[in-house]
Amino acid sequence: MTECLIFNITLPGRHPSSICVELAKFMDSLSSLESLFEITGQEESLMEFIEHFARTDEVMPDDRTVGFVVINAEKKKMAISMSLPADQKDLANPISQEAEKLRKSGIDVELDLS
Repeated sequence: MTECLIFNITLPGRHPSSICVELAKFMDSLSSLESLFEITGQEESLMEFIEHFARTDEVMPDDRTVGFVVINAEKKKMAISMSLPADQKDLANPISQEAEKLRKSGIDVELDLS
């Protein structure tokens, strides 16, 4: 079973992109989001992000979505909503810390962790 977060990423002038990021890669993806916001509108940066973090293997029936990340780079807004699996509750603090770093860089971050 794979646990994923669904990312919906909107850059100016582009159709939104939706990708699945495995929970194991989520913290790395979160820490690299600031650069995605800084270079808004550059398709190459989005493609690099997708290439590096998007799940590429086949979706299986027992896979589970544990959260959603919605990003609007043009408005510098993002929302993270996730239900942390019992064995991953220790991620709440690092996720909150990364969200605070993004806030300090000027990104409006909504965070809902349960």
